[in-house]
Amino acid sequence: MEIALRGIGVSPGIAIGPALLYGVQTIDVPKYRVNDKAAEVARFETAANEVRKDLQLLYEQTAEELGQSNADIFRAHLMILDDVDFRKEIAERVHSEGLNVEHLIDEYIAKHSRALQSLGDPRFQEKIKDLLDVGSRILAKLLNTTSENLSHLERPSVIVAHDLSPSDTANLDMVNTLGLATDLSGPTSHTAILARALEIPAVVGLRYVGEHTMPGDIVILDGTTGQVIIRPTEATLAHYIAEKKRLEEERKALISAETHRRNVTLDGYEVPILANIELPQEISHSLRNQAEGVGLFRTEYLYLNRDSLPTEEEQFEAYAQVAATFKPRIVTLRTLDLGGDKFASHLRMAPEINPQLGWRAIRFCLERPDIFKAQLRAMLRASIHGNVQIMFPLISGVDELRRVKEVVKEVAADLERRSVPFNKKIKLGSMIEVPSAVMIADLLARECDFFSIGTNDLIQYSIAVDRVNEKIAHMYEPAHPAILRMIHSTVRAAKAARIPCSICGEMAGDPLFAELLVGLGVDELSMSSVAIPLVRAEINEIRMTGAKRFARRLLNVETSAEVRAQLLKRFRARRSVQALLDTSPVQAR
Repeated sequence: MEIALRGIGVSPGIAIGPALLYGVQTIDVPKYRVNDKAAEVARFETAANEVRKDLQLLYEQTAEELGQSNADIFRAHLMILDDVDFRKEIAERVHSEGLNVEHLIDEYIAKHSRALQSLGDPRFQEKIKDLLDVGSRILAKLLNTTSENLSHLERPSVIVAHDLSPSDTANLDMVNTLGLATDLSGPTSHTAILARALEIPAVVGLRYVGEHTMPGDIVILDGTTGQVIIRPTEATLAHYIAEKKRLEEERKALISAETHRRNVTLDGYEVPILANIELPQEISHSLRNQAEGVGLFRTEYLYLNRDSLPTEEEQFEAYAQVAATFKPRIVTLRTLDLGGDKFASHLRMAPEINPQLGWRAIRFCLERPDIFKAQLRAMLRASIHGNVQIMFPLISGVDELRRVKEVVKEVAADLERRSVPFNKKIKLGSMIEVPSAVMIADLLARECDFFSIGTNDLIQYSIAVDRVNEKIAHMYEPAHPAILRMIHSTVRAAKAARIPCSICGEMAGDPLFAELLVGLGVDELSMSSVAIPLVRAEINEIRMTGAKRFARRLLNVETSAEVRAQLLKRFRARRSVQALLDTSPVQAR
């Protein structure tokens, strides 16, 4: 019987294949008394040192292949392993209790996991997984067992798991891993971050996927929509096989034609398409897809999956690298956007009842000027290496924006006093992602050099839908008439102030919305690099005059369903026209 589940799509693409059920292996840990206590402690130290070598190798490989921010996951594991208190407690208990080290380690892991769990803070879930991962590695060495892993799969499979540790994901058999489906995790979990970096389709937050799946069941996974289908009917399977083939062929055709394409409408209007990036390897992907710059560099990923703040120098090097690589194209650095659904445990941010409305993004930065100023210094220093501009997230009012600009002035003045070079005319912009910012966009525009509409947050705040909650994911609707009107209102305010207005949310990367957004007057579209060829193809097939008429018509539509229906009708019509042109004798000549 076919079962359809919906989770949170965190890495795009369609995967189809047999399920491989993966879980934490249960290790039978013995308990017995030891006579030679010194030898038992030495056995523990030997095993821990062997694990350290394994983790160090994994750290170096991940840094080389996926970038430093992903490698820092394993630096956290090394810190647990090298924790003096951990080693001291185990050694002392061996001497005082005379028990074998495996039993003592197992108790240590259980005790500290329960302590973290009792805090009731979801941010500590990753810490618990880190502790379990390190402990399981040491136990496997001591007991001379082979830990269950995903590095060598017997056949191409969709991995179905309750959760995956960082080691699991980083060690994936890239040839045979078709997709990832997990009960737990969110869009900023280790699993999600690494899946995107590895370009593996992934859906998380499914809650009960393992309970519905048997080993070998055929699973269909759509990492864009968050849909997972177990034991599909022949009709469903045929549909998704055809859809997967169509998407892959369309993408190959688009990429092969990239050198002949520009971001220009049929009537000659240029629509710049930029990339959203967060990881080092995305730079090359963006350039390969001919991104005209970076519309959003999510700098908070430099702060995640590590146990300490990034230094100013680390940040400077990351920003300067991107700026120099894209020079003379624009690179937009967004200041730290932590909080909400993104946490850095080393910052000790207290749990909040409603974190999406809490101490996050620019609010956090203004309360932590030490962190904020270090980041701004790094950004300003990097500005001489390319065409850099800075934007601020979650701005809700003019007073808030002015406070931010004052901090920038302080940092700039300090650099100038110390004769540190930077671009003194660097542009500063505001993200428009809360309803209050839309309502006073005309006032904010007087204080800014540019706007960037963050549709991800704007949608969730405007229609009160948590975008990472799988229970109400179906209600998250970019085609809501209120969203169209908010975008239109913001664009008008920007044009009146003669400043550019871009969109950097997921809506910009959906080809279905390309004509509408262009027609509403959006100046630039910024998206994940994988979406660039598809959106460029849409831009190439529309006329600005027609797009404006279409947008005006949709602004008067009353329901989301009708908006989406008209978008689909228009989208399919362009596909049909293009197919006729491609096969017509006149076109062939």
